Amino acid sequence: MAEQPREDLVNLTIDGRPVSVPKGSLIWAAARKLGIEIPIYCYHPKMEPLGACRMCFVAVEKMPKLATACTTVVTEGMVVRTDTPAVKKGRQGTLEFLLINHPLDCPVCDKGGECDLQDFTLRHGPGGSRFDVSKRHFAKPIPVSEQILLDRERCIACQRCARFCQSVAMEDGLAMQERGFRTEVGVDPAAPFDSIFSGNVVEMCPVGALTAKSYRFVSRPWELKKTGSVCGLCSVGCNVRVDVRVDKVLRQYSRPNDDVDDGWLCDRGRWELDAINSQERLRTPLIRKDGLLQPASWDEAMRLVAGRLREIAERDGPGAVGGIGSTHTTNEEAYLFQKLLRAGLGTNNVDHHHGRFPAAAPGAVLPWAWTDSIAGLERASDILILGADPYHRQPIVDLRIRKAIRAGARVHIVTPEPNRLDRLAATVLRYTPGHTGEIARALLNVVTAEGLTRGEFAAQRAATVEARRASVANDTPEQVAETAGIESAALRALARDLAGAEAAVILYDEMATREPSGATLAADLLDLALLTGNFGRPGAGVGPLMEDNNSLGARDMGLLPDTLPGYRLVADQDARAALGAVWGATLVGEPGQTYEEMLGGGVKALYVLGADPARHLADAQLTHLNGFEFLVVQDMFLTETARRADVVLPAVAYTEKDGSFTNTERRVQRVRQAMQPLPGAKADWEILVGVARALGLSWRYLTPAEILSEIGRTVPLYAGASRRALGELGACWPLSPGARTPEGRPTVSGSPFLTWEMFERGVAPSGVSGATGAAGPELAVARGREE
Repeated sequence: MAEQPREDLVNLTIDGRPVSVPKGSLIWAAARKLGIEIPIYCYHPKMEPLGACRMCFVAVEKMPKLATACTTVVTEGMVVRTDTPAVKKGRQGTLEFLLINHPLDCPVCDKGGECDLQDFTLRHGPGGSRFDVSKRHFAKPIPVSEQILLDRERCIACQRCARFCQSVAMEDGLAMQERGFRTEVGVDPAAPFDSIFSGNVVEMCPVGALTAKSYRFVSRPWELKKTGSVCGLCSVGCNVRVDVRVDKVLRQYSRPNDDVDDGWLCDRGRWELDAINSQERLRTPLIRKDGLLQPASWDEAMRLVAGRLREIAERDGPGAVGGIGSTHTTNEEAYLFQKLLRAGLGTNNVDHHHGRFPAAAPGAVLPWAWTDSIAGLERASDILILGADPYHRQPIVDLRIRKAIRAGARVHIVTPEPNRLDRLAATVLRYTPGHTGEIARALLNVVTAEGLTRGEFAAQRAATVEARRASVANDTPEQVAETAGIESAALRALARDLAGAEAAVILYDEMATREPSGATLAADLLDLALLTGNFGRPGAGVGPLMEDNNSLGARDMGLLPDTLPGYRLVADQDARAALGAVWGATLVGEPGQTYEEMLGGGVKALYVLGADPARHLADAQLTHLNGFEFLVVQDMFLTETARRADVVLPAVAYTEKDGSFTNTERRVQRVRQAMQPLPGAKADWEILVGVARALGLSWRYLTPAEILSEIGRTVPLYAGASRRALGELGACWPLSPGARTPEGRPTVSGSPFLTWEMFERGVAPSGVSGATGAAGPELAVARGREE
């Protein structure tokens, strides 16, 4: 973050120590910068100040009474004291009142050991109580949602939970009921608390009033091993703290990274951990003998895999072997998987299940890259959600959109099904499922036909704009309305709104590109953004919301049949030679088979890493999985695909290994091992190294850090990447090596948004491709500058 300009800084003194903070800061934030604790209950840095608990009293020179540090803005020359007798007395009085009816049940309270009331009473409270009357009691616990229980007598009425529901989640939920000493948290029976963000109120509750069913009476905070990592349950990549007791993940808490999650976490990331803790996970390799999968040793299994793959490749040619990768494994594992197939077996038959993105031309913007960022949504004036449901699929993106709405953004929801953002949207349009691509072309039709293009990009390409207009001439809103069942007038109005927006962001679901009309969806929306000037700056851009935690990383690492890592074409001789020199191999220049072609019987031996292709096959097609001469599956569970395998190799969960993920906004982030691997299972990268060595390859990787360093040397978009350089918060590609820190730690600088000039200058390697299709008229505008 850039240093605050000097003229925007305010100078003050707290407890005799000078400090400079940005104009508009609160006393509490200034004290925190100095490491001075001012206790708070009602205040939360991500919500507007309230000043209800009166716990943060401070003395300010020239003020006749004590001030609340959470509501008082700093001024030039202000003198603050946090330790005067009056301040101490005020805090003691507040705590004494709070403790009058608060039960003394710390030994059994789930919050004990991480409770602010407990801690602040110890550090700031009275030594004893003057209250000798019976405390109040309530029936307990009261369920306020399917996941959360309320102990009313513990509540201190700080109002954090109710304010979160109302002002952050902007949904029905918890509310303060009654008045005075009868004030308590409650739920309106007519408005159930079913928000996917509900778990945040448990984490922010300063006492044990709100607790999670899944954690109640399960453990104590001091028994937990706490590790900072990244959530692996969707493509947002929220930063989390993984809490483990012995060999079980009990919960994930938020670990603020303002650029990604803004300090929040959805309930999926917080509590859906059953797969990690499941007793059904595989613990030993399995080999099919006499028609049945039977336990085997690791050496036997890896020798068999290597031997059979080599045998089939030598007998029928390398093209008879293929691999299907995963959108859940780490970047390091995806990189090694395609390297094993290309350098070890001599085939480009490697792919994964993904959206259908058109090929890009040299010097073009990559059509599968989100050109802005999650944080950039806050600066948008308009946000179009087309065929996507971020609330259920990328929840924290939905929460960031709500924050943008609070800042004045207008949201346009165009989806087949009702969306949780509908009631907050400026535009709500429904259409028949499967027609997302037609909607995009209709928007482009209006912009080009009505002359609504703007910006330098469009101005420099008059001929190309005209060609683009002709390509969508038949896709008028009126014609699309007949097939897609959408209001044509409203669609025209939406196109005009986007064209005239100060800064618009266009988001769509990656899997919408697999619809019958979605073949050109990514290219059409990219062109729409470019032609309306909504590109290349914060708060304006376009991109897909990816399916899984490492969907983008899988593409980046080369799990595509016609591209090497970093989107260099396999047909590019120079790229093959450069990468082959590092790998010590001669790489094939012929593109390989796609996901569908391999599953359709295009290969005789198939290696499946962390995927379950059976999920994407109709019942009648499942027999295709029985037709392979040799099928290897590497997974945590005995999936439907694994049940048909000849060899099954047990892998570990993301909480049991180190590595990195790349989220939907191109941010590369470190994943840390939070617990010991399940006995008998191995990390995917370890298994791949073992198979490679059994094939005779001299792979010497000992840690994922060594693999990431190689990626940083060989993949241009990840230049300079290493575990130390990525740091705690990660960075958005394209990366470039930065200056070392004073301590000597390497760094990388990222790109929070992309510009079309960056691609013209060659930030992306020449000869990039999207693995499906050829560049055609639909990408006419997304190309480089016209000659």
